[in-house]
Parts: sequence; structure tokens; C-alpha cells
Amino acid sequence: MKLFWFILFFFLVPGFIKANQFAYFLSSKDHHAYRIDLVKNEIARLDSNSNWAFFNSLKTDSTYHPDFMKTAEFTVLQNTNSNIIYIFQECTNQIYVVDLTNFKLMRKDETYYRGDNCFAYRFFRGDKMYSLGGYGFWRTNNHLIYFDTKTKEWESVNAEGQAPSGMYHGFVSYFPEKDVIISFSNYSTDVSTNYGILQLDQTIYQFSFFTKTWTKLGKITHPVIRQILEDYSYHDRRHLFYTGKYFVFETSSNRNGIHTYYFINPRTLEVLEYKDLELKYARIALGASQPQNLSIFIHGPWLLNVLQNPNPESPDSFLYINFDDLAANATFIGFLTDLPWYQSDWFFASVLITLVSLLILLMRKIKPNSSHKEALKPHIQEVKWDIDPTSLRLLQAILTNQNTDGATIDEVNRILDIENVAFDSQRYRRSSMINQVNQTLALLTGEKNSIIRVNSEEDRRQKRYKINPNCLTLLQSKLNN
Repeated sequence: MKLFWFILFFFLVPGFIKANQFAYFLSSKDHHAYRIDLVKNEIARLDSNSNWAFFNSLKTDSTYHPDFMKTAEFTVLQNTNSNIIYIFQECTNQIYVVDLTNFKLMRKDETYYRGDNCFAYRFFRGDKMYSLGGYGFWRTNNHLIYFDTKTKEWESVNAEGQAPSGMYHGFVSYFPEKDVIISFSNYSTDVSTNYGILQLDQTIYQFSFFTKTWTKLGKITHPVIRQILEDYSYHDRRHLFYTGKYFVFETSSNRNGIHTYYFINPRTLEVLEYKDLELKYARIALGASQPQNLSIFIHGPWLLNVLQNPNPESPDSFLYINFDDLAANATFIGFLTDLPWYQSDWFFASVLITLVSLLILLMRKIKPNSSHKEALKPHIQEVKWDIDPTSLRLLQAILTNQNTDGATIDEVNRILDIENVAFDSQRYRRSSMINQVNQTLALLTGEKNSIIRVNSEEDRRQKRYKINPNCLTLLQSKLNN
């Protein structure tokens, strides 16, 4: 009998246990961080000892009907000069509203399904709420939708033009003075295209509410910023923030010590750089804050950082910064659309002039010499063989199976030690490794793709990896030596 009650308790009790459902916001009025508990219906405030202290309870009425996912994440939006806090549940776009005047908690929408707007960009256009892009149903999207207060549902905005294929973990901002949206450096993915690999689009887009049209403004060509954004993982981009004037981010290598912050003004596409040489902000890391252990709170240009190891000689346990003021002391380093020096017009002009001058000089003083010309040709085989052990094992495995059906995907996963990671991560890391090896071998073999993917002869739905026949002999000789 005891065993029966134990089993009953084991299966029934977890159904009554609810995960914590917290939404956080930073008050621009008193500069305190607050936490809204959507399960207990109460607000807590972060005290000077970095503890959440009860602040006020929240009232609800009979119309309040929450619908939280167990792993829900929330985005908070505060309208300017308002006591209203808007809370969006990610991936559903459910809207919960807290009125700080009467401490009432309400739900505004009638959404009953799971949506495709995980980590979408949300903003106010006047008094109307909009949501743009996001992820869901195994793909990203570029949908612009608005919340209809009459139907209490999200409705789409019809548009035309050259829209980004997906808008996910990118830079997006709305300019009310021009009534336009600027967006760039977006990720997109679709499981039915290119095996669902995340694609980074460095194009700069603009949407006009007046014409309902997307247009392309150019590409990100600034050599420093383009490289930083390509190296940035899409997970790290969750820590980027927009002050209302600047996008603020730092390189993924900025963890401790001297920090370098980059500011992008989306209205002018100016790029600024701030180096914290005085170590004023050495204990801040934009990417260190996690949902389970928040240490950074942001609202507009203001950032509140909870000091993990405060100075015992100082009573301060927080650091409060206005990043717009920080940008005023930053150094201008160009525009997003600046070309690297080796791609600029003046560089090509100087190269052209130099080449013409050398050609004239050679034609006057040197007779054609076929043997000399032959000596000038680059010898691909003399390129230095420099390849890491993992890539070497991968090549050896593929060569071993070259005369059969080729190396299988499972064999490649085993060599890369990614057998136990998620399927999507396997594809991404496998593709990244193959591309890396091909880039390394390009100078040696003269081929863009030394490793190629082919259909299995036994089952054309399965893929195999083989060595490009054009460089098979060269790679065999290199590996044998």
C-alpha cells in the first residue's frame, strides 16, 4: 500500500509544480532593477545586497488567463514616459501588461497557439505594437506584424521589395522620425534548404512604412566590423542591445581586462570604438549575464551591472552606465559601408598605374624570354603543407574509402567527435569543418573544393564524402610522405 501511494505521489506532484516565470526590467526613474513573478503575481526589487526583496503584489481579475510554457522566456518593452510594462512571451507573442500605477496584471491578447516569433524585434510605432522576424517551426521569417487591439490578435503587414530572407539575432531598429526600419547582419535558416545551416546576411536593408517596401542600402564592408560580426556566434548576439541611438556590442574575446566597445549609429551607419584603457568597466561583460543568474539589466542607453565581487572598501555593489554618454567619448573609425584599403578605388587606381608603368619599362628593356616566364609561374606543389591533426585524420579516412562508396556522415561525425550533439549542430559543425579544410587546401591543390559531397551509389538519398579527382594524386602523395 505504501508503494502505491509513493508511486501516485511521484507521478502526480510534478504536474502541480510550475517553473519560475520571471520578467525583468530596469526602471529609468529610480535606477533599480525589478523582477516580475508571473506565477506568484508579485514584483521584487534588487536590493543593495543583490537579493530580490518583495516590492508589491499584483492584482488580477476574472479575465486574466495566463498560458505559460514551462521553458518560457520573456522580453520586456517599456513605452517612453509611461508606467506601463509590456511583457512578451517568446515564441508565442502573448502580451502581458503590468500597470505600475495601480499594480494590476493583465493579459492583452487572445493568442492560443505557438508562433514563429522567437526572439523577434518588437517596438512601438505610436501607440501600436509591432513584431518583426524571429524563429519558429524550424525556420526563420521576415514577417512584419502588428497587434490589433480590437481583435486582440496579431495581424500581418503586407509588403513588397527586397526583404531579407530571415531576421534572427540581427541588428534591427525603428526610426519614428522617418517612419522606417533599418536592419542588417541577420541570420536565416530553413530545414528544407541547405540542410538548415544558419546563413549570415551582411546586407543592409530598409523598410518604409509609407511605401510598404523593402530596399537594399548596400553591404557591410567595413573590414573590422564585418570580421567581428562573422566571428560572433548567434548565441552571443542575444547580448547585443540598442540604446535608441546606437547598437552596442563587444568582441566575443572581451571577457576580462581592457574592454573594447563598438557603437553603430544605424541612422548614419557611423562606427565608433571605445577602448576602456582606464579599466573603469573591467568587471562588465555583456555576454556574462545568463537568464538563471542575471547580472546585467538594460533600458534604453542605461545599463545596470551587479558587481559579483564588489570592492569591500566601497559601499557600491552596482555600476550604472549611460552608453550614449560613453559613445560621446568614442573614436570614429569609419562607416559600415567602408571598403578595406585593398578594395578602395584609389588602391585599384594606384595598382593600375604601377602595372602600366612596369609594363612599359619591361617592354623597353627586357626581351621576351619563355624560360623566364615559365619560372615566374607559381608552383602549387611547393606550397607549405600545414594542416591540423583532426583535418589530417578526416582526409585519411576519406582517402581510405575513396575507391568504395566514400566516407559516411557517421564516420565524419566520429572523427570530429560530434556524435552526441544535436542533429542541427552536427550539420553545422560538419559543414564548417569541411569548408575549413577546403580553404586550407585551396592554395595547395588549386581547387576550391578538395573534399566533395556525392550521392551514395547504393542509396542516392544518402551522402558520402570523397576527394576531388583533380587533386587526388597530389593529396595521396602528401599524406604518404
